[in-house]
Amino acid sequence: MNAIEIHNLQCGYQEQAILQNVSFVLEERKILALLGPSGCGKTTLLKAIAGLIPIDHGQIYLHDQQVQDGHKGLDPEERGVGFIFQDYALFPHMTVHDNLMFGLRPLRLKKQDAEERIASTLTTVGLSGMDKRYPHELSGGQQQRVAIARSLVCRPKLMLLDEPFSNIDSQLRIPLIREIRDLLKSQHITAIFVTHNKEEAFSLADELAVFQQGNIVQQGEASAVYHQPANLYVAEFLGKGNRVPVTRQSDQSVLTPWGVIPVNQVPDHPDLMMFIRPQWLEIVEGGDGRLIEQHFLGTHAHCRIHWQGMELDAWHADSMPISTTAVSLRLRPHQPVIFRCEQA
Repeated sequence: MNAIEIHNLQCGYQEQAILQNVSFVLEERKILALLGPSGCGKTTLLKAIAGLIPIDHGQIYLHDQQVQDGHKGLDPEERGVGFIFQDYALFPHMTVHDNLMFGLRPLRLKKQDAEERIASTLTTVGLSGMDKRYPHELSGGQQQRVAIARSLVCRPKLMLLDEPFSNIDSQLRIPLIREIRDLLKSQHITAIFVTHNKEEAFSLADELAVFQQGNIVQQGEASAVYHQPANLYVAEFLGKGNRVPVTRQSDQSVLTPWGVIPVNQVPDHPDLMMFIRPQWLEIVEGGDGRLIEQHFLGTHAHCRIHWQGMELDAWHADSMPISTTAVSLRLRPHQPVIFRCEQA
């Protein structure tokens, strides 16, 4: 079953269009990252799903129930959606316990049932015994867990997270992301989160939906979007690469500086380029190329090389620096990505 379906969603502010015919589907228990630059409509989409802002056109379905049809929609509390804001939105004058109890009020549970649910949820998120603390007495990671617990305690059908890791120190971010992914998976919760950070997206999400100017230009499994981007915008948003001119030989092959290589489908166009990420190039000492610079980055060295009239970026995985300036480049085995030059 699909957890969410969105059809032709449009939303704007005054005369400015923010969401433009957005459509997508997400299966139950999947985690989707909405990935894109600031101002492209990611957070607006989250708020539209939650019912926090009006929309101009389109339909939203949650677990086969229509919750929005154009201007008409269910109230936020009727949608079964948990929303975690970028600043967590914890009440500073309330304890952890009372923050969670506040979220339960609309459900009107018996006091004992509410207390049991709060205790169980705090244990689930690793905050057992911290129910009497106030937000200012907690670390950033603990505050994040409280925000998640306040959403979890209501047992939402869908969890929405707006840049949930932006306030977390970089050293703690990846471990916390892994913990939250494990938590969402163990609780069988479908989640959609907003980020402009591709490392966060790859670490947490099952699928990526890449945004550009108010619309989703590609959605799919993270590895598929990375290795087979729909266009140059998606390719470069997920990591810079080299643009190497190539010539079409047939429907399934192109002529490159490394010879003719097979491709799944070659566009029928006279001006083509191959998009090559730095890690797909192997540096070989000796040759007609010239090493311009190399910067050691810990796991690899980022090298700039002049080769066959082009300046290309390549990674050198060896811990020892390259000892000569005369080098050549070898193309590592990978599925080639071909674009029209006019897309640049």
